[in-house]
Amino acid sequence: MGKVAKHINKKEIGGFLKFFLTGTFGAAVNFLSQIPLMDMFLKLGWHDNKAFAWSVFWAYMISTAVSFIPAKLWAFSAKGTGNTRREWLKFFIIASLALGVQEIISILVRNEIANVYFSEYSELLKNKGSHLAGMACSFIANFIGHRFFTFRTTGLYKIIKPESN
Repeated sequence: MGKVAKHINKKEIGGFLKFFLTGTFGAAVNFLSQIPLMDMFLKLGWHDNKAFAWSVFWAYMISTAVSFIPAKLWAFSAKGTGNTRREWLKFFIIASLALGVQEIISILVRNEIANVYFSEYSELLKNKGSHLAGMACSFIANFIGHRFFTFRTTGLYKIIKPESN
């Protein structure tokens, strides 16, 4: 443990804490917006599984949209890079991968754990517990991706969109 602690500096801890706070904001938006979205989809006549999956998807998309600016400006201190378009593209790529993680984990936990082992609990509690499990896994995927890819120069943008002369 001592050797690991020597390699972790205060700047890295501070960066993680800033990302955690930014992520908490996005997670709150994600968590709270899923409830009315699920209700809306159910009122549209969608069956329970479809309404749950799509409400998790759209809640995540809303939180991704509102999380980019705080992540760029504060969590990763990338306000002066001049690469906002590139960073948004990379942010979207990482967010899409993390969305897949959240969807898969949320649905698996709901169907294979919550509905099986906690059937006596309310649907809202099972849904939100499953959603939280997916969000936790997505948070880890987002942190790793954004830390090592999004707000760093990687050369990917030039491959995707070559400069025109």
